Amino acid sequence: MTGYFASRHMAPFGNSSLLTVDMGQQYIDFFAFFRDTVLHHPGSFFYSFGKGLGGETTSLWAYYLMSPFNLLLLPFGKGSLSVAVLIITVLKYGCAGLSFAWVLRRLHLQNGWRLPILATAYALNGWVIANQLNLMWLDVLITLPLVIYGLELLIQEKRWLPYVSWLSATLIINYYMGYMVCLFIVLYTCFSLAWHWQSAKQIAWAGFHIGMGSILAAGVAAVILVPTYTALQLSKATYTLTKINWRFDYMPAKMLGKLFPGSFNFAQMPKGQPNIFIGTLVLLLVVAFFMNRTIKWPVKTAATLITLFLLLSVCFTPLNLLWHAGQFPIWYPYRFSFVLCFWFIWLAAIGWQSDTLSFWTIGVTTAITAGIAIYLGFTMHSVNFLTLGQLLTGVGFMLGALLLCAPIRQLDAWRLPLLLLLTIADLGTNAVLSLNKISYVPQADFQIYTNVLKRASNETKQHDHGFYRIGTTFQRTKGDPLQGDYFGASHFGSTLERKTTGFYDLTGNPDGDGFITYANGTQFMDAFLNMKYFWNVNNIATVGHKSQAKYLPVLTRKPDLTNYPAAKVLPQTTTHHNDNALGMGFMAASSTLAVKELIRDPMSNQNQLWNGLLGQPAGQRLFSAVNFSGVTMNNTNQITNITGSTLTRQRKNKPASMSLRFTPPTDDAYYLSLGANMQKDNVTILLNGQPLTQYPTFRNTVLVNLTNQQKDQPQTITFKLKKSALWLQNVTLYKMPQATFNSGIQKLQQHPLNITDYGQTHLTGHITATRQQPVLMTTIPAQPGWQAMVDGQPARLHTVADEFIAVSLKPGAHRVSFSYHTPKLWLGIIISLGSIVLTAIIAFWQRHQR
Repeated sequence: MTGYFASRHMAPFGNSSLLTVDMGQQYIDFFAFFRDTVLHHPGSFFYSFGKGLGGETTSLWAYYLMSPFNLLLLPFGKGSLSVAVLIITVLKYGCAGLSFAWVLRRLHLQNGWRLPILATAYALNGWVIANQLNLMWLDVLITLPLVIYGLELLIQEKRWLPYVSWLSATLIINYYMGYMVCLFIVLYTCFSLAWHWQSAKQIAWAGFHIGMGSILAAGVAAVILVPTYTALQLSKATYTLTKINWRFDYMPAKMLGKLFPGSFNFAQMPKGQPNIFIGTLVLLLVVAFFMNRTIKWPVKTAATLITLFLLLSVCFTPLNLLWHAGQFPIWYPYRFSFVLCFWFIWLAAIGWQSDTLSFWTIGVTTAITAGIAIYLGFTMHSVNFLTLGQLLTGVGFMLGALLLCAPIRQLDAWRLPLLLLLTIADLGTNAVLSLNKISYVPQADFQIYTNVLKRASNETKQHDHGFYRIGTTFQRTKGDPLQGDYFGASHFGSTLERKTTGFYDLTGNPDGDGFITYANGTQFMDAFLNMKYFWNVNNIATVGHKSQAKYLPVLTRKPDLTNYPAAKVLPQTTTHHNDNALGMGFMAASSTLAVKELIRDPMSNQNQLWNGLLGQPAGQRLFSAVNFSGVTMNNTNQITNITGSTLTRQRKNKPASMSLRFTPPTDDAYYLSLGANMQKDNVTILLNGQPLTQYPTFRNTVLVNLTNQQKDQPQTITFKLKKSALWLQNVTLYKMPQATFNSGIQKLQQHPLNITDYGQTHLTGHITATRQQPVLMTTIPAQPGWQAMVDGQPARLHTVADEFIAVSLKPGAHRVSFSYHTPKLWLGIIISLGSIVLTAIIAFWQRHQR
């Protein structure tokens, strides 16, 4: 694979990289976070304010970052992390093959030339090629053979230590893949007991040992599993399905196309069939296993039932959900299909007992191959991953394998070396054809952006050592805060707390299952969330097209920056200072505690929160809806109301649009709300003839900052229909009086929390409470694990807006501290220590017995 990556000019061999899809949009930021945590912020292993508005990170580490290979990231700078990714990827490929070959040899299943042949098929199987970008999953390819090795020793020799050690390591490195391995252990145990059958008593004892060993392995891993399970109840686990559809995901016969090289492309990532390519020789050897007369029928029966169960799992919805712990994957379907690849190659290793195969086996395989090829030839139009060339290539490799396995004496001396070359060519062809269909981030784009982000972060920290958040008008990924090592308000990860996504949903910012993007903050939300600084990309027309500013993807428009003076101008970015930021804590009115839950109206929610903080009547509004001064229809029906109406194209083949006009009579800020239906797939939105810069995907209503300090300047918003009709969902214009806002902010800034010490898991400061403002309001997310102390005494925590921590204080000066302790961490530590001690005692006793 190193040769292939070099030929594709992947860094360090050229100006491309392995960054693609989630590797480039998510994991690379976690790798930067890994590096910063180990080298600079060890507390980030438990909690980080760089994760959205703040969140626990133990579950993030458990899923993304526990691979020991990640230690290789430490010597690399952030701009060179893509090079480290390539090195780790290649090492995992190699270690997967080495692990499989070592186990085959230790169990005396294979030796000689057959070891590299089967190891190559395993290390380069279709699941690995399709998922090499999901780097945190690849460790399971290394540990799975070792777990099976330990299981075999446990069954045959009653030795616990190898099984407990490798299964616990699998669970610690990635609990998600470990869960799938545990399910496979149940299946494999049935096969192994049939394979090594001696007596019913022996089977019962073996089952007992396996059960107890599995419990011990889970106990050893409890230090990770227990706090992670607790954390997931607030994030990923909240999406678990409770209703099951008893149906097939697709026509099972489509799976046959995945047995041919190159049967993977980008379209298969979000939704496709399982990647189970294992090479033609392995397929031939699987047939040989079932036709081998020396293998007893109970073993073949068990193998048949397990094979059918696994094949059914990759196409039948209930079983698919079982393997994915009750949740359909978001992209990368059938993530457990590595188990099926392992199973087929394992059967091939058991069944390959002679260098040659009988003509009967060859004849049956030829007939099966011909039948599959003919079927796919007629149905190829129904799949998007197979071409005639790929089909013929696969048939050619199968014919080559059949020829080399035929009992022809003249081939004896070169048979196995030629089979190795055939396997390398077969699996290599699949890798090249599959990976060539994927586009990658240029190394320069990643490196330059990372360096710009790092410089902006360092300059801001040198200017201000306080505790604050930073917003941006540009964004490469939602993980920029982790990459740049600053506190932001965006995040993309499967462990993101659901209440945080709900807060963004209900206050006008883009969110989704596992991501939030702070792209649509109003001046009030900027102040409330302590967005003290904003980084704005410089105008390329001003700094020149050769400037690195062109590498900064624009996220959103923000005219409100005219109210935030420039604090630092760099060649690529300008840092704006928000004088209205309220800090991480401030005193507010008692009515703040009455703001419990929000409704599905962002502006109403912001008004409610504003009134609660200031102690104002519920009827007052900071943001008020205003009318447009004019409307022009082009090739659409006439409507009387804007919000909620539906535009219909009159002449089908002609452009259709609606233009709304207004002229701000003051320099106040104006915002436009857009419902989820107003996305780019349905409409193109222009502001004064130019595309409206806006984060492109949102599933709930967002708020767009249209103008600020543009008095008497006419504004025209044009909606161009992309389809036959357009529902104007929540299209409303709002105005925020600047004087009213400034007056309210001054009241809220009267008694800030003066922070004297802070870290990722603690915060200490002094504050003065008054009778009019008795509530210490913070923007620390209200998550289990946080505790507060006021003047050395425990204080009760309140939750505001279903998201943030608040504390009631008596009038006067107070010393307040907040600390975070990972829920159930100590329980996990105790269970792990106890399990390790018990495992050591059992291992010592067994060694003494031997």
